[in-house]
Amino acid sequence: MTVVGDTSVLRYLVTLGQVDLLPRRFGQLLIPLEVADECRHSGSPEALRTFIRNPPGWLSIDRLSAASTVSAPGLERLDPGEAAAIRLALARNAKLLLIDERLGRRVATNAKLRVSGTLGIIADAAQRGWLDFEMTVQDLIEKTNFRVSQEVIEAVRRRLETQARSNPRL
Repeated sequence: MTVVGDTSVLRYLVTLGQVDLLPRRFGQLLIPLEVADECRHSGSPEALRTFIRNPPGWLSIDRLSAASTVSAPGLERLDPGEAAAIRLALARNAKLLLIDERLGRRVATNAKLRVSGTLGIIADAAQRGWLDFEMTVQDLIEKTNFRVSQEVIEAVRRRLETQARSNPRL
């Protein structure tokens, strides 16, 4: 399954020490060169810059410009990393795009891409028993600049509780 990532999901999971959730869940992650460049930027957290200097084997950086010919309405309103991630996901027929920014998610879903973000990765990992949802979300909010409404967190919490009731672990 081809999964493409934007900068934000890498940034937050690296900062939380949870980046290993990505290969555990998806095997490989593909990012465009523009996302790697954003990760290397001097304004990025040191942990992210260190991570991208020597990327793990499960992270592939697409250095080809073939994706630049792919277009979708609204791409011109996004930053270069988001636009490149969407183009790459479209060019590679990705099954999933990992992206947090609201406008980027809207452009991607309008282009018929399936999207998830940092909170979705955390919820999926919690459902699988890989981490504690409440603690991880608290760390996400306290240790990063991640922004999410309490209503969204409550909705995810309710979904996890419903899933736990319908699929109790033995």
